[in-house]
Amino acid sequence: MELSHQLLKILYIAKYIYSNVHSSFSEKQMKSLAKRNITYRKLAGISLIFLIILAYINFVFAFEYDENSISMKPRVLSYKASGEPVELINNKSAQDPTWDELMAFLKEDDTDRILYQSNVFDCVDYAERLHNNAEQAGIRAAYVSIDFYDLEKGHAINAFQTSDKGLTFIDCTGSQSALGELDSYDKVAYIEEGKEYGIVSIYYTETPDYQFYELRKDNPRLRGFFKSVGVVKSAQVYWEY
Repeated sequence: MELSHQLLKILYIAKYIYSNVHSSFSEKQMKSLAKRNITYRKLAGISLIFLIILAYINFVFAFEYDENSISMKPRVLSYKASGEPVELINNKSAQDPTWDELMAFLKEDDTDRILYQSNVFDCVDYAERLHNNAEQAGIRAAYVSIDFYDLEKGHAINAFQTSDKGLTFIDCTGSQSALGELDSYDKVAYIEEGKEYGIVSIYYTETPDYQFYELRKDNPRLRGFFKSVGVVKSAQVYWEY
């Protein structure tokens, strides 16, 4: 059943593309193609190759489409350290928190206290766990995928739309060594494309505004600032998946 559904989607998408491409050719252009000995058999062969490529794309991406448009997103959002795909569990009744509600939740949540091990529990695992814990607690959360300039490996964090201070990025990726009882690796992340990725402990900031980080990042006397991992190339925020 699933395979037949996928094939129907492929045929629908192929029909959509064919109708749009075909309509873009005038009768004169079609005659020109005929003069160049581009027969229907050759066109059929090209179409078959195209459908094979489209089938591959369809298994990598999830298509969302209607009669007039097609959009697509990755079928698998990301993979955890174990190799398993990310599984985001959403709560339909979850709501946007205030800044204080978000901070209170983060201080109670223990995701940041899990030991970071690249082959066991990495940033993707942290982002998945915090997302699901927040949704379970009734707090609407997003999964965020970040790419950096000059870095092959990306990063995964979370986002929350606070009702009083706007979009807030949270990076709870933990430490490679065990934390003390009063230590915390919950951080507000500061993101602007083309600028340095900033992270500050939730205990040393009260704003998600990038300007806060930019004006203070070079002051060595300030506490709570973590070392940047690079310059942000892009950040994709996924609220529903």
